[in-house]
Amino acid sequence: MALSCKYVDEVVIGAPFIITKDLINSLNIQKVVHVATEEDRVLQEFADIDPYYEAKKLNIFEELPA
Repeated sequence: MALSCKYVDEVVIGAPFIITKDLINSLNIQKVVHVATEEDRVLQEFADIDPYYEAKKLNIFEELPA
């Protein structure tokens, strides 16, 4: 569905759980968009990992409600 949007150039299917700076640079990523789910919140809370840390630091992260 996202691929049919004229504002979307590409969608990374099977992207890794943690978005690294190397991944952002190698794919020239301009925006990281994530649809928040309850499962994500629970996983991040218990694992104490923010998989979008680098994207947030670069100010290219956007989270959408489910």
